[in-house]
Amino acid sequence: MRWRRPGLRAQFVIALLATSAITLVAAVVTLVPPLEHRLATDRLRDMRELARTADLGLARLPPSDLRRGSERQDAVVRELARRMGGRVALFDAHGIELADTDPERREPRSATPERLADAGFARSGDVRDQVTRGEAVVVAPVRTRAGRRTLVLRKSLNDTRAAVGVVRGALPVAGGVGILIAAGLGMALGFGLLRRLERLRRDARRLADVGIEEPLAIDGYRDEVGEVALALETMRSRLHAEERGRQAFLATASHELRTPLASLRGTVELLEEELARGAPDLGGIRRRAAAAHRQTDRMTALAEDLLDLGRLDGNAQLASEPVELRELAGTLAAEIAPAAHAADVTVELDAPHPVWAACDPRATARVLRALLENALRHGAPPGSVVRIVVDAMDAGARLRVIDAGPGVPEAERERIFGRFERGGQAGAGFGLGLAIARGLARQMGGDVNARAVPSGACFEATLAVCAAPVGAAQTTHQITDTAPVSTATPA
Repeated sequence: MRWRRPGLRAQFVIALLATSAITLVAAVVTLVPPLEHRLATDRLRDMRELARTADLGLARLPPSDLRRGSERQDAVVRELARRMGGRVALFDAHGIELADTDPERREPRSATPERLADAGFARSGDVRDQVTRGEAVVVAPVRTRAGRRTLVLRKSLNDTRAAVGVVRGALPVAGGVGILIAAGLGMALGFGLLRRLERLRRDARRLADVGIEEPLAIDGYRDEVGEVALALETMRSRLHAEERGRQAFLATASHELRTPLASLRGTVELLEEELARGAPDLGGIRRRAAAAHRQTDRMTALAEDLLDLGRLDGNAQLASEPVELRELAGTLAAEIAPAAHAADVTVELDAPHPVWAACDPRATARVLRALLENALRHGAPPGSVVRIVVDAMDAGARLRVIDAGPGVPEAERERIFGRFERGGQAGAGFGLGLAIARGLARQMGGDVNARAVPSGACFEATLAVCAAPVGAAQTTHQITDTAPVSTATPA
Protein backbone atom coordinates (compact mmCIF):
# COMPACT_ATOMS: atom_id res chain seq x y z
CA MET A 1 0.00 0.00 0.00
CA ARG A 2 1.42 3.33 -1.04
CA TRP A 3 2.13 5.78 1.82
CA ARG A 4 -0.06 8.84 1.63
CA ARG A 5 1.49 12.10 2.61
CA PRO A 6 -0.45 13.84 5.40
CA GLY A 7 -2.33 17.02 4.70
CA LEU A 8 -1.03 20.51 5.29
CA ARG A 9 -2.71 20.82 8.69
CA ALA A 10 -1.18 17.54 9.91
CA GLN A 11 2.22 18.57 8.54
CA PHE A 12 1.92 21.90 10.32
CA VAL A 13 1.08 20.25 13.68
CA ILE A 14 3.89 17.70 13.33
CA ALA A 15 6.38 20.40 12.37
CA LEU A 16 5.27 22.57 15.31
CA LEU A 17 5.56 19.76 17.87
CA ALA A 18 8.87 18.54 16.48
CA THR A 19 10.29 22.06 16.52
CA SER A 20 9.12 22.57 20.09
CA ALA A 21 10.61 19.27 21.27
CA ILE A 22 13.94 19.95 19.59
CA THR A 23 13.97 23.43 21.10
CA LEU A 24 13.39 21.98 24.57
CA VAL A 25 16.15 19.37 24.22
CA ALA A 26 18.54 21.98 22.87
CA ALA A 27 17.69 24.29 25.79
CA VAL A 28 18.41 21.55 28.34
CA VAL A 29 21.66 20.54 26.64
CA THR A 30 22.93 24.07 26.21
CA LEU A 31 21.70 25.55 29.50
CA VAL A 32 22.35 22.99 32.25
CA PRO A 33 26.11 22.27 31.77
CA PRO A 34 27.06 25.98 31.56
CA LEU A 35 24.88 26.64 34.62
CA GLU A 36 26.61 23.89 36.60
CA HIS A 37 30.03 25.16 35.55
CA ARG A 38 29.11 28.73 36.42
CA LEU A 39 27.92 27.76 39.90
CA ALA A 40 31.12 25.82 40.60
CA THR A 41 33.22 28.74 39.32
CA ASP A 42 31.33 31.16 41.56
CA ARG A 43 31.88 28.84 44.55
CA LEU A 44 35.64 28.69 43.90
CA ARG A 45 35.80 32.49 43.60
CA ASP A 46 34.03 32.94 46.96
CA MET A 47 36.40 30.43 48.60
CA ARG A 48 39.44 32.25 47.23
CA GLU A 49 38.16 35.51 48.68
CA LEU A 50 37.68 33.83 52.07
CA ALA A 51 41.20 32.42 51.93
CA ARG A 52 42.60 35.92 51.41
CA THR A 53 40.67 37.23 54.41
CA ALA A 54 41.96 34.33 56.56
CA ASP A 55 45.50 35.40 55.68
CA LEU A 56 44.99 38.56 57.75
CA GLY A 57 43.70 36.68 60.81
CA LEU A 58 46.57 34.18 60.84
CA ALA A 59 49.20 36.87 60.18
CA ARG A 60 48.25 38.66 63.43
CA LEU A 61 48.85 35.55 65.59
CA PRO A 62 52.16 35.31 67.50
CA PRO A 63 54.48 32.41 66.71
CA SER A 64 53.51 30.67 69.92
CA ASP A 65 49.91 30.33 68.68
CA LEU A 66 50.88 28.98 65.26
CA ARG A 67 51.29 25.38 66.36
CA ARG A 68 49.22 22.24 66.53
CA GLY A 69 46.60 22.38 69.27
CA SER A 70 46.65 26.17 69.63
CA GLU A 71 43.20 27.46 70.65
CA ARG A 72 43.56 30.80 68.91
CA GLN A 73 44.77 29.15 65.70
CA ASP A 74 41.90 26.63 65.83
CA ALA A 75 39.40 29.45 66.41
CA VAL A 76 40.53 31.27 63.25
CA VAL A 77 40.26 28.07 61.22
CA ARG A 78 36.81 27.21 62.67
CA GLU A 79 35.48 30.73 61.96
CA LEU A 80 36.69 30.42 58.40
CA ALA A 81 34.98 27.01 58.07
CA ARG A 82 31.76 28.43 59.53
CA ARG A 83 31.71 31.32 57.09
CA MET A 84 32.43 29.01 54.17
CA GLY A 85 30.20 26.15 55.26
CA GLY A 86 32.84 23.54 54.55
CA ARG A 87 36.08 22.04 55.77
CA VAL A 88 39.29 24.00 56.41
CA ALA A 89 42.73 22.57 57.14
CA LEU A 90 46.06 24.31 57.90
CA PHE A 91 49.49 22.84 57.09
CA ASP A 92 53.00 23.99 57.77
CA ALA A 93 55.77 24.33 55.20
CA HIS A 94 56.53 20.59 55.46
CA GLY A 95 52.95 19.47 54.86
CA ILE A 96 52.30 18.64 58.52
CA GLU A 97 48.68 19.24 59.54
CA LEU A 98 48.35 21.97 62.18
CA ALA A 99 44.53 22.32 62.29
CA ASP A 100 41.54 20.63 60.69
CA THR A 101 37.84 21.29 61.19
CA ASP A 102 36.99 17.69 60.24
CA PRO A 103 39.79 15.51 61.65
CA GLU A 104 37.72 12.33 61.31
CA ARG A 105 37.90 12.60 57.52
CA ARG A 106 41.34 11.54 56.50
CA GLU A 107 42.99 12.91 53.37
CA PRO A 108 46.56 12.59 52.10
CA ARG A 109 48.63 14.60 54.53
CA SER A 110 50.98 15.94 51.88
CA ALA A 111 49.44 19.35 51.05
CA THR A 112 52.36 21.55 50.17
CA PRO A 113 51.61 24.04 47.35
CA GLU A 114 54.20 22.43 45.12
CA ARG A 115 52.68 18.98 45.40
CA LEU A 116 49.15 20.32 45.00
CA ALA A 117 50.25 22.10 41.82
CA ASP A 118 51.73 18.85 40.56
CA ALA A 119 48.37 17.22 41.25
CA GLY A 120 46.66 19.48 38.70
CA PHE A 121 45.42 22.42 40.78
CA ALA A 122 44.73 25.54 38.73
CA ARG A 123 46.57 28.64 39.80
CA SER A 124 44.99 32.06 40.32
CA GLY A 125 47.79 34.36 41.46
CA ASP A 126 49.26 32.56 44.50
CA VAL A 127 46.04 30.67 45.13
CA ARG A 128 45.31 27.32 43.53
CA ASP A 129 41.85 25.78 43.06
CA GLN A 130 40.25 22.66 41.64
CA VAL A 131 36.96 20.79 41.48
CA THR A 132 37.58 17.16 42.31
CA ARG A 133 35.40 14.28 43.46
CA GLY A 134 32.39 16.53 43.89
CA GLU A 135 34.26 19.06 45.96
CA ALA A 136 35.60 22.55 45.38
CA VAL A 137 39.15 22.74 46.77
CA VAL A 138 41.16 25.94 47.23
CA VAL A 139 44.80 25.89 48.37
CA ALA A 140 46.23 29.26 49.47
CA PRO A 141 49.68 30.07 50.91
CA VAL A 142 49.62 32.09 54.10
CA ARG A 143 52.58 34.13 55.45
CA THR A 144 52.68 34.17 59.23
CA ARG A 145 55.14 35.20 61.93
CA ALA A 146 56.16 31.54 62.23
CA GLY A 147 56.84 31.14 58.52
CA ARG A 148 54.86 29.94 55.56
CA ARG A 149 51.63 28.03 56.06
CA THR A 150 49.24 26.40 53.62
CA LEU A 151 45.48 26.80 53.96
CA VAL A 152 43.27 24.17 52.32
CA LEU A 153 39.54 24.89 51.93
CA ARG A 154 37.11 22.19 50.88
CA LYS A 155 33.42 22.51 50.25
CA SER A 156 31.01 19.94 48.87
CA LEU A 157 29.16 20.87 45.66
CA ASN A 158 26.08 18.87 46.64
CA ASP A 159 24.00 22.02 47.10
CA THR A 160 25.17 23.26 43.70
CA ARG A 161 24.26 19.94 42.15
CA ALA A 162 20.91 20.05 43.91
CA ALA A 163 20.23 23.50 42.45
CA VAL A 164 21.22 22.25 39.01
CA GLY A 165 19.02 19.23 39.51
CA VAL A 166 16.07 21.46 40.41
CA VAL A 167 16.69 23.48 37.26
CA ARG A 168 17.10 20.32 35.19
CA GLY A 169 13.85 18.95 36.56
CA ALA A 170 11.93 22.20 36.29
CA LEU A 171 13.13 23.07 32.80
CA PRO A 172 11.23 20.26 31.02
CA VAL A 173 8.08 21.13 32.97
CA ALA A 174 8.37 24.82 32.20
CA GLY A 175 9.39 24.02 28.66
CA GLY A 176 6.47 21.66 28.28
CA VAL A 177 4.05 24.29 29.51
CA GLY A 178 5.65 26.82 27.19
CA ILE A 179 5.43 24.35 24.32
CA LEU A 180 1.75 23.76 25.00
CA ILE A 181 1.05 27.49 25.10
CA ALA A 182 3.15 28.11 21.99
CA ALA A 183 1.55 25.16 20.23
CA GLY A 184 -1.91 26.44 21.11
CA LEU A 185 -1.15 29.95 19.84
CA GLY A 186 0.66 28.57 16.82
CA MET A 187 -2.22 26.29 15.95
CA ALA A 188 -4.73 29.10 16.37
CA LEU A 189 -2.73 31.35 14.07
CA GLY A 190 -1.69 28.52 11.78
CA PHE A 191 -5.19 27.14 11.34
CA GLY A 192 -6.42 30.63 10.50
CA LEU A 193 -3.69 30.82 7.88
CA LEU A 194 -4.56 27.35 6.64
CA ARG A 195 -8.22 28.30 6.32
CA ARG A 196 -7.22 31.20 4.12
CA LEU A 197 -5.00 28.90 2.06
CA GLU A 198 -7.87 26.43 1.74
CA ARG A 199 -10.17 29.21 0.53
CA LEU A 200 -7.51 30.29 -1.93
CA ARG A 201 -7.17 26.70 -3.14
CA ARG A 202 -10.93 26.43 -3.67
CA ASP A 203 -10.95 29.71 -5.59
CA ALA A 204 -8.08 28.55 -7.78
CA ARG A 205 -9.84 25.25 -8.45
CA ARG A 206 -13.04 27.13 -9.27
CA LEU A 207 -11.12 29.16 -11.83
CA ALA A 208 -10.03 25.93 -13.48
CA ASP A 209 -13.45 24.24 -13.30
CA VAL A 210 -15.94 27.08 -13.78
CA GLY A 211 -14.08 29.89 -15.52
CA ILE A 212 -12.64 33.31 -14.94
CA GLU A 213 -15.83 35.36 -14.96
CA GLU A 214 -16.45 35.46 -11.19
CA PRO A 215 -13.98 37.53 -9.11
CA LEU A 216 -12.08 36.00 -6.22
CA ALA A 217 -12.78 36.90 -2.61
CA ILE A 218 -9.95 39.09 -1.28
CA ASP A 219 -9.78 39.15 2.54
CA GLY A 220 -7.88 42.42 2.72
CA TYR A 221 -4.82 41.09 4.57
CA ARG A 222 -1.49 42.35 3.28
CA ASP A 223 0.64 39.37 4.24
CA GLU A 224 2.11 36.75 1.90
CA VAL A 225 -1.18 34.84 1.51
CA GLY A 226 -3.04 38.08 0.86
CA GLU A 227 -0.44 39.03 -1.76
CA VAL A 228 -0.86 35.64 -3.46
CA ALA A 229 -4.65 36.06 -3.47
CA LEU A 230 -4.34 39.59 -4.84
CA ALA A 231 -1.90 38.42 -7.52
CA LEU A 232 -4.28 35.59 -8.46
CA GLU A 233 -7.21 37.99 -8.69
CA THR A 234 -5.11 40.42 -10.75
CA MET A 235 -4.18 37.59 -13.09
CA ARG A 236 -7.83 36.51 -13.31
CA SER A 237 -9.06 40.01 -14.08
CA ARG A 238 -6.33 40.46 -16.67
CA LEU A 239 -7.15 37.15 -18.31
CA HIS A 240 -10.84 38.08 -18.23
CA ALA A 241 -10.09 41.44 -19.82
CA GLU A 242 -7.89 39.78 -22.44
CA GLU A 243 -10.59 37.21 -23.15
CA ARG A 244 -13.20 39.92 -23.55
CA GLY A 245 -10.79 41.85 -25.73
CA ARG A 246 -10.14 38.76 -27.83
CA GLN A 247 -13.85 38.14 -28.28
CA ALA A 248 -14.46 41.78 -29.13
CA PHE A 249 -11.48 41.67 -31.47
CA LEU A 250 -12.81 38.62 -33.29
CA ALA A 251 -16.32 40.08 -33.45
CA THR A 252 -15.10 43.44 -34.75
CA ALA A 253 -12.65 41.89 -37.19
CA SER A 254 -15.39 39.62 -38.51
CA HIS A 255 -17.71 42.62 -38.89
CA GLU A 256 -15.03 44.71 -40.57
CA LEU A 257 -14.29 41.90 -43.00
CA ARG A 258 -17.95 41.09 -43.60
CA THR A 259 -18.79 44.66 -44.69
CA PRO A 260 -16.27 44.92 -47.57
CA LEU A 261 -16.85 41.29 -48.52
CA ALA A 262 -20.61 41.89 -48.79
CA SER A 263 -19.98 45.04 -50.81
CA LEU A 264 -17.50 43.24 -53.03
CA ARG A 265 -19.91 40.36 -53.56
CA GLY A 266 -22.71 42.77 -54.51
CA THR A 267 -20.40 44.58 -56.92
CA VAL A 268 -19.37 41.31 -58.55
CA GLU A 269 -23.02 40.24 -58.91
CA LEU A 270 -23.89 43.57 -60.56
CA LEU A 271 -20.93 43.14 -62.90
CA GLU A 272 -22.15 39.69 -63.84
CA GLU A 273 -25.63 41.04 -64.55
CA GLU A 274 -24.21 43.92 -66.57
CA LEU A 275 -22.02 41.59 -68.63
CA ALA A 276 -24.93 39.24 -69.20
CA ARG A 277 -26.78 41.93 -71.14
CA GLY A 278 -26.44 42.19 -74.86
CA ALA A 279 -25.03 45.73 -74.78
CA PRO A 280 -23.25 46.27 -71.43
CA ASP A 281 -22.70 49.77 -70.06
CA LEU A 282 -18.92 50.13 -70.06
CA GLY A 283 -19.02 53.23 -67.84
CA GLY A 284 -21.04 51.42 -65.17
CA ILE A 285 -18.72 48.44 -65.41
CA ARG A 286 -15.70 50.66 -64.85
CA ARG A 287 -17.32 52.31 -61.82
CA ARG A 288 -18.20 48.91 -60.31
CA ALA A 289 -14.70 47.59 -61.02
CA ALA A 290 -13.23 50.65 -59.27
CA ALA A 291 -15.55 50.05 -56.30
CA ALA A 292 -14.45 46.41 -56.20
CA HIS A 293 -10.85 47.54 -56.27
CA ARG A 294 -11.43 49.91 -53.34
CA GLN A 295 -13.04 47.16 -51.29
CA THR A 296 -10.14 44.85 -52.11
CA ASP A 297 -7.69 47.52 -50.96
CA ARG A 298 -9.74 47.93 -47.77
CA MET A 299 -9.58 44.20 -47.01
CA THR A 300 -5.89 44.12 -47.85
CA ALA A 301 -5.22 46.97 -45.42
CA LEU A 302 -7.24 45.21 -42.72
CA ALA A 303 -5.36 41.96 -43.33
CA GLU A 304 -2.03 43.80 -43.05
CA ASP A 305 -3.16 45.46 -39.81
CA LEU A 306 -4.20 42.10 -38.38
CA LEU A 307 -0.83 40.62 -39.37
CA ASP A 308 0.96 43.53 -37.67
CA LEU A 309 -1.10 42.95 -34.52
CA GLY A 310 -0.22 39.26 -34.64
CA ARG A 311 3.49 40.12 -34.85
CA LEU A 312 3.11 42.49 -31.91
CA ASP A 313 1.35 39.85 -29.83
CA GLY A 314 4.07 37.36 -30.77
CA ASN A 315 6.82 39.81 -29.71
CA ALA A 316 8.49 39.60 -33.10
CA GLN A 317 12.08 40.81 -32.91
CA LEU A 318 12.69 44.24 -34.47
CA ALA A 319 15.99 45.53 -35.78
CA SER A 320 17.88 48.35 -34.10
CA GLU A 321 20.06 50.45 -36.36
CA PRO A 322 20.78 54.16 -36.88
CA VAL A 323 17.95 55.78 -38.85
CA GLU A 324 17.91 59.42 -39.97
CA LEU A 325 14.39 60.56 -39.06
CA ARG A 326 14.34 63.75 -41.14
CA GLU A 327 15.00 61.78 -44.31
CA LEU A 328 12.44 59.14 -43.30
CA ALA A 329 9.82 61.81 -42.56
CA GLY A 330 10.45 63.43 -45.95
CA THR A 331 9.95 60.11 -47.70
CA LEU A 332 6.68 59.46 -45.86
CA ALA A 333 5.46 62.99 -46.53
CA ALA A 334 6.03 62.50 -50.25
CA GLU A 335 4.33 59.09 -50.08
CA ILE A 336 1.17 60.46 -48.48
CA ALA A 337 1.07 63.56 -50.71
CA PRO A 338 -1.55 62.15 -53.12
CA ALA A 339 -3.95 61.31 -50.28
CA ALA A 340 -3.34 64.74 -48.72
CA HIS A 341 -3.96 66.39 -52.11
CA ALA A 342 -7.24 64.52 -52.44
CA ALA A 343 -8.30 65.70 -48.96
CA ASP A 344 -7.29 69.32 -49.74
CA VAL A 345 -4.68 69.22 -46.99
CA THR A 346 -1.12 70.54 -47.04
CA VAL A 347 1.66 68.50 -45.39
CA GLU A 348 4.69 70.42 -44.10
CA LEU A 349 7.95 69.08 -42.75
CA ASP A 350 9.60 70.99 -39.92
CA ALA A 351 13.05 69.46 -39.40
CA PRO A 352 15.84 72.03 -38.95
CA HIS A 353 18.54 69.43 -38.30
CA PRO A 354 19.17 65.75 -39.01
CA VAL A 355 18.05 63.54 -36.12
CA TRP A 356 19.35 59.99 -35.71
CA ALA A 357 17.50 57.31 -33.76
CA ALA A 358 18.27 53.67 -32.96
CA CYS A 359 15.22 51.86 -34.34
CA ASP A 360 13.83 49.55 -37.00
CA PRO A 361 13.40 51.58 -40.22
CA ARG A 362 10.35 49.66 -41.48
CA ALA A 363 8.62 49.76 -38.09
CA THR A 364 9.39 53.48 -37.70
CA ALA A 365 7.95 54.18 -41.14
CA ARG A 366 4.84 52.20 -40.15
CA VAL A 367 4.48 54.31 -36.99
CA LEU A 368 4.76 57.64 -38.84
CA ARG A 369 2.46 56.44 -41.63
CA ALA A 370 -0.19 55.50 -39.07
CA LEU A 371 0.01 58.93 -37.46
CA LEU A 372 -0.25 60.70 -40.82
CA GLU A 373 -3.19 58.55 -41.94
CA ASN A 374 -4.91 59.22 -38.63
CA ALA A 375 -4.47 62.98 -39.11
CA LEU A 376 -5.92 62.87 -42.63
CA ARG A 377 -8.86 60.64 -41.71
CA HIS A 378 -9.91 62.03 -38.36
CA GLY A 379 -8.24 65.37 -37.78
CA ALA A 380 -7.31 67.74 -40.57
CA PRO A 381 -10.22 69.66 -42.16
CA PRO A 382 -10.02 70.67 -45.85
CA GLY A 383 -7.76 73.61 -46.47
CA SER A 384 -5.69 73.01 -43.30
CA VAL A 385 -2.07 72.04 -42.72
CA VAL A 386 -0.62 68.87 -41.19
CA ARG A 387 2.87 69.45 -39.76
CA ILE A 388 5.54 66.79 -39.27
CA VAL A 389 8.03 67.99 -36.64
CA VAL A 390 11.31 66.11 -36.17
CA ASP A 391 13.61 67.06 -33.31
CA ALA A 392 15.63 65.61 -30.45
CA MET A 393 15.14 66.18 -26.73
CA ASP A 394 16.79 64.84 -23.58
CA ALA A 395 14.20 62.05 -23.50
CA GLY A 396 15.05 60.97 -27.06
CA ALA A 397 14.22 61.59 -30.70
CA ARG A 398 10.69 62.86 -31.44
CA LEU A 399 8.35 62.55 -34.39
CA ARG A 400 5.27 64.73 -34.00
CA VAL A 401 2.26 64.96 -36.29
CA ILE A 402 0.18 68.08 -35.61
CA ASP A 403 -3.14 68.85 -37.31
CA ALA A 404 -5.70 71.65 -37.09
CA GLY A 405 -8.70 69.42 -36.48
CA PRO A 406 -11.08 69.24 -33.53
CA GLY A 407 -8.45 67.58 -31.32
CA VAL A 408 -8.74 64.67 -28.92
CA PRO A 409 -10.68 65.08 -25.65
CA GLU A 410 -8.62 64.35 -22.57
CA ALA A 411 -10.90 61.44 -21.62
CA GLU A 412 -10.15 59.73 -24.94
CA ARG A 413 -6.38 60.23 -25.15
CA GLU A 414 -5.69 56.71 -23.90
CA ARG A 415 -8.81 54.97 -25.17
CA ILE A 416 -8.06 55.72 -28.83
CA PHE A 417 -4.92 53.58 -28.58
CA GLY A 418 -7.05 50.49 -27.98
CA ARG A 419 -7.76 48.03 -30.76
CA PHE A 420 -10.74 48.85 -32.98
CA GLU A 421 -11.19 52.07 -31.01
CA ARG A 422 -12.11 55.27 -32.80
CA GLY A 423 -12.38 58.77 -31.46
CA GLY A 424 -15.46 60.93 -31.54
CA GLN A 425 -14.75 61.87 -35.17
CA ALA A 426 -14.98 58.34 -36.58
CA GLY A 427 -13.66 57.96 -40.09
CA ALA A 428 -13.04 55.25 -42.61
CA GLY A 429 -10.30 53.38 -40.74
CA PHE A 430 -10.55 50.23 -38.68
CA GLY A 431 -9.28 51.71 -35.41
CA LEU A 432 -6.04 49.71 -35.50
CA GLY A 433 -3.46 52.23 -36.69
CA LEU A 434 -2.77 53.95 -33.39
CA ALA A 435 -2.70 50.63 -31.50
CA ILE A 436 -0.15 49.27 -33.98
CA ALA A 437 1.90 52.49 -33.85
CA ARG A 438 2.14 52.43 -30.06
CA GLY A 439 2.94 48.72 -29.97
CA LEU A 440 5.75 49.06 -32.51
CA ALA A 441 7.18 52.12 -30.76
CA ARG A 442 7.21 50.36 -27.40
CA GLN A 443 8.91 47.32 -28.89
CA MET A 444 11.68 49.68 -30.02
CA GLY A 445 11.98 51.20 -26.54
CA GLY A 446 9.87 54.27 -27.28
CA ASP A 447 6.22 55.23 -27.08
CA VAL A 448 3.37 57.02 -28.85
CA ASN A 449 1.07 59.42 -27.01
CA ALA A 450 -1.51 62.09 -27.67
CA ARG A 451 -0.29 65.45 -26.38
CA ALA A 452 -2.35 68.44 -25.36
CA VAL A 453 -2.02 71.46 -27.69
CA PRO A 454 -3.91 74.75 -27.76
CA SER A 455 -5.79 73.76 -30.92
CA GLY A 456 -6.01 70.64 -33.03
CA ALA A 457 -4.33 67.36 -32.16
CA CYS A 458 -0.71 66.36 -31.62
CA PHE A 459 0.50 62.75 -31.72
CA GLU A 460 4.07 62.25 -30.58
CA ALA A 461 6.32 59.24 -31.17
CA THR A 462 9.51 59.06 -29.10
CA LEU A 463 12.48 56.83 -29.95
CA ALA A 464 15.94 56.27 -28.53
CA VAL A 465 18.30 58.87 -29.93
CA CYS A 466 21.73 57.82 -31.15
CA ALA A 467 24.83 59.39 -32.68
CA ALA A 468 25.22 59.64 -36.44
CA PRO A 469 27.21 56.74 -37.95
CA VAL A 470 30.85 57.45 -38.68
CA GLY A 471 31.18 58.89 -42.17
CA ALA A 472 27.48 59.62 -42.57
CA ALA A 473 27.07 62.68 -44.80
CA GLN A 474 24.67 65.44 -43.92
CA THR A 475 21.71 64.51 -46.04
CA THR A 476 20.25 67.27 -48.20
CA HIS A 477 16.65 67.09 -49.19
CA GLN A 478 14.63 68.30 -52.09
CA ILE A 479 12.20 69.46 -49.40
CA THR A 480 13.28 72.65 -47.66
CA ASP A 481 12.61 73.13 -43.98
CA THR A 482 8.97 74.01 -43.21
CA ALA A 483 8.13 73.94 -46.93
CA PRO A 484 4.97 72.17 -48.06
CA VAL A 485 5.47 68.80 -49.74
CA SER A 486 1.94 68.65 -51.12
CA THR A 487 -0.24 71.55 -51.86
CA ALA A 488 -3.94 72.00 -51.68
CA THR A 489 -6.07 71.70 -54.79
CA PRO A 490 -6.46 75.17 -56.39
CA ALA A 491 -9.86 76.67 -55.93
